[in-house]
Amino acid sequence: MDYFLAIDFDGTIAEFDVTDAVLEAFAPPKWLEIEQLWQQGKIGSKECLSKQLALIKAPLEEILAFVEHIEIDATFIEFVRQLQQAQIPFAIISDGFQVLIDHILAKNGLQGLPVFANELKEANKKLVTAYPYSYDHCTSGTCKCRTAEQAAQGLPVYLIGDGQSDFCLAGAADFVYAKAKLVDYCIQENIPHCVYTDFQDIMINLRKQRIEKNVIA
Repeated sequence: MDYFLAIDFDGTIAEFDVTDAVLEAFAPPKWLEIEQLWQQGKIGSKECLSKQLALIKAPLEEILAFVEHIEIDATFIEFVRQLQQAQIPFAIISDGFQVLIDHILAKNGLQGLPVFANELKEANKKLVTAYPYSYDHCTSGTCKCRTAEQAAQGLPVYLIGDGQSDFCLAGAADFVYAKAKLVDYCIQENIPHCVYTDFQDIMINLRKQRIEKNVIA
């Protein structure tokens, strides 16, 4: 294949931000003050997430039971099937938490997909976060630019995303599929992009590229 798809999770595959939903359900209102600092660019997402998750007292088992009811884009399952059939390399690269992502995907019959995200565990009855894909000089929990570059193994990177956590990778990617806030950012920064509603739109565009540029073998 001639490209690699880096797929965001929250607001892209999941219908909304899973971490925010967890915080709304289990954290005191102080999490919103921390969120505002991140949105204003005063702290990075790694610091933001660490402080927010520290506010939660609920056990991880209870959180997993909560997130399993979160719905994903109905077109994503077929999209994955077609990517696998066409042998198009892809990975979910998220600044959320892998245990939550894996749980939601499994509930939709999507076990074993490649996922790069932050870690969330329980130790001594407390939630503990870890950031295996963070890097120096990047304030994000998951440095999407570095992670996508390594996962792509030299292939051009096509980003599928929707929000603020995708801004940095959007500037580095070879092409962007965007919705919501990411559309405005791409317009503002003059980044080549295609606006999409769901994953069916993206597959149609990829097929168009195959016809016009012979991108998909």
